[in-house]
Amino acid sequence: MQHLPSETLALNALGEASPEETAHLEQCAQCSAEVAAMQRVVHAGRIPSGPDVLPRPPSSVWEGIHSSLGLSDAVRQDPFESEPGRDDAAGLRDTPEGSRAPEHEAAPPAGTERSDAAVPSDAPSSPVALSAFRDRRNRRRTRLPQILGAAAAAVVLAAAGTWGISRILTDRSEVVAAVDLAPLPAYEDTGRAEVDQRPDGARELVVTATGSDAQGFREVWLIAPDITRMVSLGTMEGTEGRFTIPANLDLDEYPIVDISDEPFDGDPTHSGDSILRGVLEL
Repeated sequence: MQHLPSETLALNALGEASPEETAHLEQCAQCSAEVAAMQRVVHAGRIPSGPDVLPRPPSSVWEGIHSSLGLSDAVRQDPFESEPGRDDAAGLRDTPEGSRAPEHEAAPPAGTERSDAAVPSDAPSSPVALSAFRDRRNRRRTRLPQILGAAAAAVVLAAAGTWGISRILTDRSEVVAAVDLAPLPAYEDTGRAEVDQRPDGARELVVTATGSDAQGFREVWLIAPDITRMVSLGTMEGTEGRFTIPANLDLDEYPIVDISDEPFDGDPTHSGDSILRGVLEL
């Protein structure tokens, strides 16, 4: 079974899944686990970490991600959309009662001459309103470092998200051949081999095995069907190994993947004792 490419897994984590990809995820535990891990990152990025909600990044950040990934219109809306005008409403609520000047002045008694000198034109309309204004100005000055810190954190988060998406797009590889490795007599290990084609054109053989029953050390080979020509890719430790395939090596001529048990005798040739073997489906 061939696994889904990394960019397809990322799109599934963002909610973009075709029926064929959904069916594959229901059958493939490895791809399903990778999508679940990516979904946890997306979920964590959409939920505020505390009571002080950070200001969301500009909508242009999501527009750039949406355009780069070629997402559908169903997810075009910025996922960090928040309710606007919250600070404005709070500012109105902070205004104390009685801070407004009376809309109409009381008329002077009949026959009384009004004196403009009694009320200077530059006098404040209300001492209560001036006090409230100073209180709000002081609160805004106190909150300024918090706002600047939150804005800096939002910029860092946006940059990290853009870097993560770019890393997925640049590091993606495609599985071009694969085979399940079967144990040879006297061994009970199982394994799998896949050939990954990287964006730069290089090829990599990814080999997994359930155990290490070798008496000496394990070595990975690509072998021709006549069993006389073979190329060593290197030794394998643990349950997984990654090996660069020489650029001039034709896999049609060397389709057999072999893991051998090699003694510590200094002889670079194949010992003739194979643990796992399989023929790549090219």
